[in-house]
Amino acid sequence: MAMSSTPLAMISEDASLKIARITGEGADWQAQVETRLEMRSEGMVFMWPSWSPDGEQITVSASSQRQDDPRLELWNVPSGEGPAEVVFRNPRDGRQVIAPGLAHYVHWAPSGRALAVVGNVGSGLAVNLVAANRPDDPQRLVDGAPLYFSWAPDGRAILVHRAAQLVLFDLAAGSEGPLQIQRARPSFRSPAWSADGSSIYFAKPRPGGGAILVRAQRGEVGAAEEHEELMELSGPASFVASRSDERLAVLTLGPGDAEGRQLSILDPVTGGQLPIVDRAMNGVFWAPDGRALFAFEPQPSSTMIGLTRYDLDRNGEFAGSMRLARFQPSAEFATMLNFYDQFAHSHQIVSPCGQWITFAGLALGNGGSGRRGFGPQNGCYLVPSDGSEAARRVEAGSIAFFPRSVADEAG
Repeated sequence: MAMSSTPLAMISEDASLKIARITGEGADWQAQVETRLEMRSEGMVFMWPSWSPDGEQITVSASSQRQDDPRLELWNVPSGEGPAEVVFRNPRDGRQVIAPGLAHYVHWAPSGRALAVVGNVGSGLAVNLVAANRPDDPQRLVDGAPLYFSWAPDGRAILVHRAAQLVLFDLAAGSEGPLQIQRARPSFRSPAWSADGSSIYFAKPRPGGGAILVRAQRGEVGAAEEHEELMELSGPASFVASRSDERLAVLTLGPGDAEGRQLSILDPVTGGQLPIVDRAMNGVFWAPDGRALFAFEPQPSSTMIGLTRYDLDRNGEFAGSMRLARFQPSAEFATMLNFYDQFAHSHQIVSPCGQWITFAGLALGNGGSGRRGFGPQNGCYLVPSDGSEAARRVEAGSIAFFPRSVADEAG
């Protein structure tokens, strides 16, 4: 019987796309690495992998290195065998990356039938819809900045937060325009949906200062009086929905939105609020089973970041914490943390089984030798979520992500 494996898509040190297949448990994990797209043979620099919901496809940005043929494209490649195809091309006046090492932001529809692609269009950023079966016919949905958005669980609508506007695009309604939900001073970043898609979560300014996290029913989002107030905050908020239930992990953002504080958990069903800890954080992510939160915390007087697990018991109460790693993030991983609540919708740093967390950069102790021995060298790391082993490098590289779910490969 073959051992099941969990794939991890990585951008390697030479800007190739590689897939590591992780086997074993805890400290006994091993990785078999294969090159899926080689930068030298393809003549393109690859950036930022994004998995399809079923784990069968990976999209990756591709940048031409030829001065006589500059291109910035998005490629779709099977995770197994098969050729890659171009699914999106930036216009000639939009061939700039949108952040260090990030040429596009890709958010697959939960149905797998379409991709929402943020790219540079020359005049700024735009969200483009690309149908999986018609990649040559992208649809411009909205442009502007800043842009945050989230697909409905059924893939039939997109909630977009652009500057001071929050609008709902009902893709099943055809030519009807977007429904405006809110137009006010921004008090949050990425909106969120309830697990069944019946409700949406966002924040609005509180009279006298601060913000209020609210819920609106999907069918009544245009009615201001239907915004149910759930939680008062001392400032703008960022929040991430659990994948196992309706709870939200909430941070209050500081000036410039670079860091948050006052990590708490909100249960919109009961209205219960559970304070976890009040310290500076760069981002927080849920364990797949909802029994832990993984927080990235800046270290005082240092460029290092700490990774801490905050445990929750079966009743959802705080049950302690454990430091898992310290590292200096790569530029790409730092970008991901800067917008962690948006990337939490689309990119997984916690394995589907919940056994591992991946990060990219330079871990304390360097985590193993590479091409330059034990000298400084960015790498893609794994650390067991149970704290049974220190972070260990899979391979030199800049960024890595797990798929959302993985089919059982045991046979």
